[in-house]
Amino acid sequence: MTRTLIFAAASLWLVSAIIRYPDEAFHSALQGLEIWWNIVFPGLLPFLVLAELMLAFGVMHMLGALLEPACRRLLGLPGPAGWALALGWSGGFSAGAEAVASLRQREWLSRGEAQRLLSTAHMTNPMVMLIVVGAGFLHQPLLGLYLALIVWLAALLGAWLGRLADRAGGGSGDTRRLRTARPAWLGGAMQALADGRAEDGRGLGKALGDAVATGVQKLMLAGGMIIVCALAIRLLRLDLPNPLAPVSFAGLYELHLGAYAVIDRLAGASPELLLGATAAVLAWGGWSNLLQAHSAVAHTDLRLAPLLRAKLGHAALAFGAAYVLWRPFRAAADAFGLSPQTHVFGDREAGSSWLRTWPAGIDATDMPSLWPLLPHALLAFALLLLLLGSSSILRIRRR
Repeated sequence: MTRTLIFAAASLWLVSAIIRYPDEAFHSALQGLEIWWNIVFPGLLPFLVLAELMLAFGVMHMLGALLEPACRRLLGLPGPAGWALALGWSGGFSAGAEAVASLRQREWLSRGEAQRLLSTAHMTNPMVMLIVVGAGFLHQPLLGLYLALIVWLAALLGAWLGRLADRAGGGSGDTRRLRTARPAWLGGAMQALADGRAEDGRGLGKALGDAVATGVQKLMLAGGMIIVCALAIRLLRLDLPNPLAPVSFAGLYELHLGAYAVIDRLAGASPELLLGATAAVLAWGGWSNLLQAHSAVAHTDLRLAPLLRAKLGHAALAFGAAYVLWRPFRAAADAFGLSPQTHVFGDREAGSSWLRTWPAGIDATDMPSLWPLLPHALLAFALLLLLLGSSSILRIRRR
């Protein structure tokens, strides 16, 4: 009942704020739409389609068989978890959550394992960290790489701590094991590929059509959430009194706007503080991405509260790691002779603002677009389709 009242009150406030500030509401909604179209859509679509195809053609089964020993020893998770991690870390938040939901539905993970894997696979798209934040916002590509390494390192550390906590709490659960007990490790993986392909049974055309339709549907949902969060950020900023201004901080709600706001606000601060705060925002991801994950796993028994706690811990670990490891990273960069004209590793004058290259405030038009990178992703995607199509033809001929 309490949750219902809160949601009802928030909805009434949002509607009244839109009526009172129609011009601001329109421009903030356009800002969210521009972020979705220029960054999220081209960055996620290939990966979401790829995830569906990997399920249809048994690639997930093969990767599960190959990664079983490593995942068991390092993370205490079954082999298919490696596939979900790879997909989430390369495709971004929605892709990782969808992969975990698929594994849980097939009962390849226990509830505890899936909950822990969701916290680790729920990751920022590397293109956002490397290109949007590193090259676009900071104008230093190597800093984007540094942030990505920090966020990944913090995620692995959080997964390890989660495994220790799960052991201490006596957590256990039966999982559906892949048929990996084969005479040879590689032969078992190939047999798992064939078993997975036979279990699905769809042809290439049917699987591709379903994958595209499902991917676009998920992206439409993500776009709606980003637009609503961008709208809420701006209206909160207009409505809240000054003592409550931190509640309107963009990093709480939306990843891209949050990273932009942190870099703009801390442009004159020390590199450790700026990079630590940016890494924390990238690790947290914002309510927009948390709600997307909740939507992806809504048809399973996974819950949002453990994911929320894990992402808060991830943000804290990322901040600490970025703050502590900056000086060693800078020393290593200097040792390799990286140019200060290209990367921010030279001496900085006291009080200088070495990152303030844009006006105050948040403007989505300043954010770089991922559309120029889409042809490269589509080329790799086409090669994969060719490979999968060839395997289907060979299978038909054998029959």
